[in-house]
Amino acid sequence: MKLSRADGGVIAVEVVGEPDAPAVLFCHGLADSRLAAYGFAGAAHALGLRLIAPDRPGIGDTVARRLPRVVDWAVEATVILDALGVGSVALLGVSGGGAFAAACASELPDRVRSLVLIAPLGPPAWPTRGMAAGQRASLQIARNAPAFGGWFLGRLATLARRAPGLFIRLATSEMPASDRRALARSDARAAFLTNYLRAFQHGSWGVAQDLRVLTRPWGFDLESITVPTSIHQGDADTTVPLPHARRFAAAIPGARLHIHPGQGHFSILTAPEQTLATLAV
Repeated sequence: MKLSRADGGVIAVEVVGEPDAPAVLFCHGLADSRLAAYGFAGAAHALGLRLIAPDRPGIGDTVARRLPRVVDWAVEATVILDALGVGSVALLGVSGGGAFAAACASELPDRVRSLVLIAPLGPPAWPTRGMAAGQRASLQIARNAPAFGGWFLGRLATLARRAPGLFIRLATSEMPASDRRALARSDARAAFLTNYLRAFQHGSWGVAQDLRVLTRPWGFDLESITVPTSIHQGDADTTVPLPHARRFAAAIPGARLHIHPGQGHFSILTAPEQTLATLAV
C-alpha cells in the first residue's frame, strides 16, 4: 500500500503475515527494500504476527525526503503507525536497518513492546575487525562521500539487471561458505536480486542517504533503550562482524545476545521463526 504524508509525500508499505495480528515494524537493511519482509512471511503467519514494512525515504516507491540523522526515522515511523491505526508495536531491524529500529525503541518507549535486531550494523566509530575488506572500504567511502557510495552501489544494481550471475558472484566473493550456500538456493538468490534492485528503483539517492546517516552520529544513545531486546548474530558473518552485536548487547540495558554458530549474514535469515519468536510474546 501507499500512504500519503501531510505534505503530499508517499510512503510505500508492505504488510505481510496475519491480518489484525500484533504489529511488528520491519526496518530493512542497507541497499535493501520493504520486500525483504517476505522472507519472514511464513514465520509471521506461524507466530501470529503482522509485519509492517516501509521503504525508507528515496528507496523503492517511497518519495525522497531528507533525514538529518538516524533518530529522525522515528518521526517517519510514527506517521506510518498512525496512518495504519497501530498503537503498540514490536520492532525488527536487520543489518543496516538495526539502527533505525533501535532509534524507534529509544524515541517511542511508550509505544514499543520489544526489539529484535539481526546482525545489526553499529555506529561509525565501532571497529571493523572481522569485516570483509570490501565492506570496510564501502563504509570508509560512505563516511567521506556518501553520494559517491550510493552511486557506486547503484552501478552494481545496473550490473545485477544486466548480468545477475556475475553480480551474485561478485557480491558473494568475500562471504563465508554458509552465506554462499544460502544464496545458492534459487528462491533466496531471486529474493536477494529483487530486493537489491528495488532499493534503486528511482535512483541511488535513498541508499546514499542511508549511508550518510549511518556513518555519522545517530542522534540517540543505545543506553536509552528500555524495552526488552534480543540480538541475533552469526559468528561467521563477514558483512557485519560479531563484535558489533556484542557492543549492542553491552550498551542496551538487559539485552540478550544469541550467537548462531557457523551462520553468516544471510544464512541466519533461513530460520526466521527462531529469530522472531520473542516478538510473539
